[in-house]
Amino acid sequence: MEITVRKIEPGDKLTGFSLGDHKFTPLKTFLQKHAKQYQDGFLATTYGAFDEKNKICAYITILCGEVLTDGDQLVGTEIDYRYSTYPAVKIARLAVDSESRKGNIGRQLVELALGIATEYICPHVGCRFVMVDSKKDAVKFYEKCGFTMLDTEANHKRPSPVMYVDLSKI
Repeated sequence: MEITVRKIEPGDKLTGFSLGDHKFTPLKTFLQKHAKQYQDGFLATTYGAFDEKNKICAYITILCGEVLTDGDQLVGTEIDYRYSTYPAVKIARLAVDSESRKGNIGRQLVELALGIATEYICPHVGCRFVMVDSKKDAVKFYEKCGFTMLDTEANHKRPSPVMYVDLSKI
């Protein structure tokens, strides 16, 4: 199956997206009801993976964010940085249609986000990390993509713990 990844566009049909489990309904709802609005309002950008019939198979939404550390230094950052937040690109949403999960589409979309951050954002704006509020059952996926768990007691207790990639290490 040939996949094309691009920003979603006003004429794109974003229905027919199935995630299999009702707990993922908010991801489907966001795609169908909010993604285009957020993009038009410069709040977030959504990239879709479309098959040869132009059906959306997966998507990722990225935006500007920050990693809140409560004053703790992030692993691998030896810079004297005196703020409790670090500038970051945030993966706000990532979903893969249940029929498309056997490929590496999710990982490729994460790599797209890392590439956008390193190629386009970091050279022009202070941005050190890509971060995600990972669902507990997605932690291993993000670890395989190179993310590190923010190592604080409070973060480990969160239902969606913060994970990050240090862009200076890529």
